Amino acid sequence: MEDGNAFWRAVRISWPVLGGAWGAWIGFGGYLGVAPNADSFAMLFAMGFYAVFAVVGLLAGVAIGGLTGGMVEWLLRRVGMGIAGALIVATVVNALVLWQVAGFVQARYPGLNAPAGKPSMSSAIKSLLDIPCAHLEIEKAPGGGACRS
Repeated sequence: MEDGNAFWRAVRISWPVLGGAWGAWIGFGGYLGVAPNADSFAMLFAMGFYAVFAVVGLLAGVAIGGLTGGMVEWLLRRVGMGIAGALIVATVVNALVLWQVAGFVQARYPGLNAPAGKPSMSSAIKSLLDIPCAHLEIEKAPGGGACRS
């Protein structure tokens, strides 16, 4: 790792920085899904817990990002790969490891899940969901069981 090019140093520094940001987001992301209640001490209490989770996620992300990227780069350089290839592979492996760790943590502690966007639905499907017996209108089936009108 004797190469002192500023770009390569920036890439090496980005591993723990981005890992820490990712870990902090995972730790604090669940707070964004909590219903706001400005008059509640419980909200402040929950924010304190999520802040602690964010700090723990930050520290874990820095450690995982720095160690993973550094170890993969070191191993690839030891087997003779050039610096550009080693850094590219190390960055990709680093992102994949952080992704898997984030998935594991969110599966293990579901309260830390960051809010997800709601899936979009076409207006035709929404209108059919509003009509309780819409399936009968589509099929034009005689009878109708419990949905007879």
